[in-house]
Amino acid sequence: MDFVWSGHRIKPYLLTKGNNQFVAYFDANRQMTIAQREIGRPWRYYKVDSWLGWDSHNYVTLELDKAGHIHVMGNMHGDAMEYFRSSRPLDVRSLQRVPMMVDQSVELRMTYPIFLLNNHNELVVKYRDGGSGNGNEIYNIYNTETKQWRRLHRNQFLDGEGKMSGYFEGPIRDANGRFHLIWVWRNTPNAATNHSLSYAMSDDLIHWQDSNGKPIALPLTLDKTEVVDPVPAFGGMINGNVKLGFDHNNQPVIVYHKYDQQGFTQIYLARKSGKTWQSHKISQWQGFRWDFSGHGSLGRFQVKPYAPVAIDNNQLAITVRRLDSVKRFIVNGDTLETIRVENGSLYPPEILAKTQVANQHLLQANTLALEHHVFVGKGDLSPSGGQYYLSWYSQPGNRDRAHAVISPASVLSLHEVKQ
Repeated sequence: MDFVWSGHRIKPYLLTKGNNQFVAYFDANRQMTIAQREIGRPWRYYKVDSWLGWDSHNYVTLELDKAGHIHVMGNMHGDAMEYFRSSRPLDVRSLQRVPMMVDQSVELRMTYPIFLLNNHNELVVKYRDGGSGNGNEIYNIYNTETKQWRRLHRNQFLDGEGKMSGYFEGPIRDANGRFHLIWVWRNTPNAATNHSLSYAMSDDLIHWQDSNGKPIALPLTLDKTEVVDPVPAFGGMINGNVKLGFDHNNQPVIVYHKYDQQGFTQIYLARKSGKTWQSHKISQWQGFRWDFSGHGSLGRFQVKPYAPVAIDNNQLAITVRRLDSVKRFIVNGDTLETIRVENGSLYPPEILAKTQVANQHLLQANTLALEHHVFVGKGDLSPSGGQYYLSWYSQPGNRDRAHAVISPASVLSLHEVKQ
């Protein structure tokens, strides 16, 4: 659908709403671009005044409000706000920069923006204010009538008290409309200082409680957080690799990794049992330890778990990539004990072949290290029930520093794969 920047890893975004599709990405010249189409018709493109540097944290994301206006954020890692909103519904070419959401003095060091919709289909955005090891989480909610944002919470959502910051997965809505949130705390910019896997839930994103239904006063701090597993700093747990899914009873199940008693990296599942969380080791790896540390984007993770999925026969499936091997752990839905480990895949196999064909110009006689990326589309399925994907190639991340040699632009491809 377009040529895109491939000089380092950076994540685009694909959203399908009914018959409308939107893709946000950085083009071959590193300019933030938003493409739009009605399914089956040609794409329309629009470029905004935001250009990517070398930071792999600076992804781009988007969502629609209740009136159909497009909201786009991205290209921020401790940076001033980069936010664009369309003046007309479903019209990418009416996107305009918005200089302030709620408080310009706070919107100067923004990271990890995420749009979500509450149970009334109102648009919410969350982001981190501050830096790694010293950051606060903030939620804003949008009024489509006044076209104004306001704080969702009277107090800020999370307070690291100047000692740490939280790295979140979610909030993720379950089948009954309840939101679940997991996170790890991190003491410094050193990725090895992640600790204390934590949990909270909410029916409205405003009032929060622990897994026993006890209200939690905001802001969240470590001393009043429900800790699922008290993994210590330097204990082998990393932000970005804690994932949340649900079992057959709609109960949250968390997958993560940490070091076992021998110091090896292992995959664990955690689920509430009675009044406490129980953790189960599902891998039995010997001699393998991912000893990560340092600042900036770490490049390709040696281990990458994906959210647990309920499958037939009261079982859960957890896909895990370790180095270049992808396995699927099948566990008992009652005990969380591992039944078997089988070969798995991260995406439909036909996507790789199609991406290679589209990128022959990039792959032929290329001596640079390249990674094949696949992004699963958000929102609705296709009219025929297919799942949408994006795929492309890039060089790896480089601790947010420039590569000595830059690869040619990659082709960003859109795929529809029937379920």
